[in-house]
Amino acid sequence: MTRASLAVILLYAACEPVPATTMPSPAPSEPTAEAPSAPDEPTAPAAPADDGPAFGIGGGESDAHTHVSFQAPRALTAAHARVVVDKVAPRGLNFFALQVDFNNSTWAHGGLQDVDGPDGGRTRQANWGGLVDRGGGTDDYDKEDDLADLEKIQNPPVGQHVAPYAWKTGMAYDFSVERGAKVTLPAGNYRLISDRPIVRVDHPRTMWEWRFIAQPVDGGAPYAVTLYDAADAFEAFYVWNESGYGSTAAEQHTTWSALRYVEGGGDAQVPASWDRF
Repeated sequence: MTRASLAVILLYAACEPVPATTMPSPAPSEPTAEAPSAPDEPTAPAAPADDGPAFGIGGGESDAHTHVSFQAPRALTAAHARVVVDKVAPRGLNFFALQVDFNNSTWAHGGLQDVDGPDGGRTRQANWGGLVDRGGGTDDYDKEDDLADLEKIQNPPVGQHVAPYAWKTGMAYDFSVERGAKVTLPAGNYRLISDRPIVRVDHPRTMWEWRFIAQPVDGGAPYAVTLYDAADAFEAFYVWNESGYGSTAAEQHTTWSALRYVEGGGDAQVPASWDRF
């Protein structure tokens, strides 16, 4: 477990009313050169014969802990989980995610959100983004340093980082995080996360593509977005439920299965053990 896994102030409100895309794009006023795009049809690591752990998180479970970590090597290039959101709170934040902790003290989480919407309604969306670990919790957000942090991690642009996604309660979704190509991002104007200012990065940055995909098991439309990180691997991964802003963990429930990971370019493996925290 790392401190980054304890970050609980989540980036769910900054949502532009445009669909998610698979093509990374520059921040406003960035030079015309764009970062290379990720593959159009990424695929999750193939499931091993033994799907491994299956468990629930949330109200009604004998263990009230909302996060689950997995025993795995510390040089991972892909992770996968299957989730069914059985129940959401009728107010506040509902966030159900797969998180990875990169080997350069950054982290990213991707998953499904049900949040307060306009006029008292609800909004369904998806999120893929992360920050530098400065101790976990609110410190990761309160102590952001735009230029220094952009040397380590480049989030998707506004409209992709958090985007409308009409996911359904009771439907199974496959989550995957997978490393792509090593790329060079050109000098230009960039934003750390949606509510941060645009800043000038005056030199190219060499980073890795990290793709998150959330897709219905029945083959429906995916949310598939890429961020860039200087890390070439992640050291740990987790799944979790998050509540807040009026919702409670007891009002939520998810069912998780098909947990697996890839070390380097190897085959998919099932975690040897797991722990709640």
